[in-house]
Amino acid sequence: MRKSIPLFDLKAFLRGFARPFQGGRFLFANRGLKRYAVLPLILNIFLYALAIAVFMHFLWNWDIYRVEWEFLGPVGRWLSAAVNWMGWLLKAVVAMLALGAAFFTFTGVGMALASPLNDILSEKVEMAYVGGYARMAMPFRFTLKAGLLSAGDSIRNLFRQLFCTLLAVPLLLVPVVGFLPLFLVGAYFAGFGFLDSAMARNFLRPRHKKILADGAFWEIIGMGAAMQVLFMIPFVGMLLMPLGVVTGTLLYCGADWEKLLSEAGVEKPPGFIPPVREGAPGGGGESALDRNADPGL
Repeated sequence: MRKSIPLFDLKAFLRGFARPFQGGRFLFANRGLKRYAVLPLILNIFLYALAIAVFMHFLWNWDIYRVEWEFLGPVGRWLSAAVNWMGWLLKAVVAMLALGAAFFTFTGVGMALASPLNDILSEKVEMAYVGGYARMAMPFRFTLKAGLLSAGDSIRNLFRQLFCTLLAVPLLLVPVVGFLPLFLVGAYFAGFGFLDSAMARNFLRPRHKKILADGAFWEIIGMGAAMQVLFMIPFVGMLLMPLGVVTGTLLYCGADWEKLLSEAGVEKPPGFIPPVREGAPGGGGESALDRNADPGL
């Protein structure tokens, strides 16, 4: 039987808020992980820098103040003069809106574009967590299908985030607290996006993911909120995307999947064996991937 999502859980939120810092310690404590964190980082920086450069180029060359309004007579000439005077102000407003949209979609877009590289990082984090580096044996078809599923789920989550963001935007008109729904939407999808890297890679489908997403709802929001705050640091925020992948993977690895699926009455998907940390009851130091050299695809 699935538990209902509480209206608010402060302890879970704070626990989630602390997770990125725990993920950072885990990343720097395992030397071999750093090189895998650099790959998605470089890709995200390049793509976002390219997108911003292209946008700014077109914005700079947008001659809105040169539009001819004379056909409206004296009123048109007045409008033309007003638009000419406000041209740079309008460009500044458009630029701010675009940067705001980029901020709230940064995680979703970054996770979708760098999905294959994030999967590699997530896989290495899982193996470091369970202590299975020496026993990795994975067929190409397993890697290929897991990567395609992860990319598809990232794109699906991006569209869900865009839809929820559009619903939350009108609430910005509400004084004082109007920003909160939009921030919570961004925080949830940021946290879930990082968690989804590990879940999709291990063949968990939406019905399986929903179990953990509902059970750790406020912890996911707390984790996403911490990442959103870190993203606000100029230039530095973009460098923290791999940290989110590490943090989400650790949340996935720490879940008791046998218990979660059993209590929800949901069968395990084909090829899925929950990660068990080395030394834990029933654990042999192998990751879910190691123990499934041929998942029967």
